[in-house]
Amino acid sequence: WERANNYNVGLDATLFNNKVDLTLEYFYNKRDQILIAKVGSTPASSGIGSRLPPVNAGRVDNRGFEFNLGYNAKLGKDITLRAGINGGYAKNKVVFMDEIPGAPTYQKQEGSPIGAYLVYKSAGAFKDQDEINKNTIDYSGVTGQLLPGDMKFEDVNGDGKISGDDKVRLDQSGTPTFNFGATIDLKYKGFDLSVLFQGATGASIRIQTESGDIGNFLKYSYDHRWTIDNPSSVDPRLASRGDTYYTGGNFGQNTYYLFSKNYIRLKNIELGYNLPSSTLAKAGISNLRLFVNGLNVATFSKNKIYDPEATAESGVYYPQSRIFNAGFTLTF
Repeated sequence: WERANNYNVGLDATLFNNKVDLTLEYFYNKRDQILIAKVGSTPASSGIGSRLPPVNAGRVDNRGFEFNLGYNAKLGKDITLRAGINGGYAKNKVVFMDEIPGAPTYQKQEGSPIGAYLVYKSAGAFKDQDEINKNTIDYSGVTGQLLPGDMKFEDVNGDGKISGDDKVRLDQSGTPTFNFGATIDLKYKGFDLSVLFQGATGASIRIQTESGDIGNFLKYSYDHRWTIDNPSSVDPRLASRGDTYYTGGNFGQNTYYLFSKNYIRLKNIELGYNLPSSTLAKAGISNLRLFVNGLNVATFSKNKIYDPEATAESGVYYPQSRIFNAGFTLTF
């Protein structure tokens, strides 16, 4: 069993005659004795790496804060307002995770978040054969022949060739570090309006579908591609599944296919109206409320390919549905 030591300090406050309420908490979580496989320090040549039992040796730290800020006010005779914003920031760091001795510091999992991407840095595409002829970086460990439209990689360690030593560990994974929400509840006479926004930042997702002879390409990929008629120095040529070095295998893990998951979404909005009780009493009705509402009404994100909450790089996930309703509630 792994072990956790948790430390936190919080503050609760109400201000300005209860018009403002505030909750703030900072936490620090230290976990050790995490079950891991010691394959990093075991030479592959030994042949026993996959047979070793797991051991309680991993260590991870996690720290962050949470907050909630609310505002209550009566605006004039007939208007009441309740608005709030809340959020939480959390970022973990691997302290120990038995890694290969001698691995470059910029590749280690230790010091980075759990699941942090280990990728090659994309540096655009070879625009034409002339650019390939002028290239001085050795790609022989990547492909037997460079072609116009192939992807470039950054020579991170500066040794003049592209190899496994050029992979870098990013300070980001597929899990957001900051999640937030905002609510508004407004009432005016018989009308009421409620709004909910939500969002997240600090994560990215790898988007790379199996396209080509197996099925259609994403529209984004079609619109952003190298062609003979439009030789791009930014976007590479399209590939059929993983038939190029930059879409399949080890070198397919690169920054070109990483997209931001930052977003803000109008998650829910509802407008209602309660008919005056004096009008309803004659019909023996206690309350009648009419309403219209919407779910997943609008999303604002840099990534226009997938839903920003997607978790599958292939796009195989149940999509968010945009739903609109209109109705009434009747009480006798």
